[in-house]
Amino acid sequence: MVALSDVSKWYHGQSRIFERVNFEMKKGDFLYLVGGTGAGKSSLLRMIATEEAPTSGQISLFGYSLSSVSGSTLRAIRQSIGYIPQGIRLIPDLTVFDNVALSLSLSGERVLSASSKAKISDLLNRLGLESKREKLAVTLSGGEAQRVAVARALVRSPELIIADEPTGSQDRDYTWSLMDLFLKANVGGAAVILATHDREIVRRVRKKCAVLKKGHVTLEEAACIY
Repeated sequence: MVALSDVSKWYHGQSRIFERVNFEMKKGDFLYLVGGTGAGKSSLLRMIATEEAPTSGQISLFGYSLSSVSGSTLRAIRQSIGYIPQGIRLIPDLTVFDNVALSLSLSGERVLSASSKAKISDLLNRLGLESKREKLAVTLSGGEAQRVAVARALVRSPELIIADEPTGSQDRDYTWSLMDLFLKANVGGAAVILATHDREIVRRVRKKCAVLKKGHVTLEEAACIY
């Protein structure tokens, strides 16, 4: 599902962020991405999410090399990804409900079905946002906006979930509500790659991880000991 081959990344005027990264993820995998601040976790996730290209090396998603994929196939790949960046990117003058619904509209559902509306309501309820559904996104707290971003990413039942510090602005109750949703999606077959600094999550939800340190990735195939 996800394959990185000799992937390196650097920005103009900077040293390499990482070098010759190699790893694979299969359907149903759950992988933590851990490492210190500035290690390059967000850069790596942006590349897997197709928002940036590697400086060298190859990234393949769903069996397609991103360096040679057609425009139509790339759009289909993106519709199969639920990406939760650190920069939340809600549309401020849309309501909470409409921000989540927009994800379905962009994937081709021009008119929301009753089941889609029910799914949005269920997600908002699980995330403590049902009372905020008609509030404009600009009025939300940082934690609320982050949860809306998670709902927006999950509402399409993506095959690949890419989450960059998705619990960073949450209290403990909502942290576990979010983790429950990621784990439920994973049990349903979605692959999940989740960047986190939260050691309690890693200790309590035992999964394998990729450790990004000094420009290199080390895979821990057993439960992560971060």
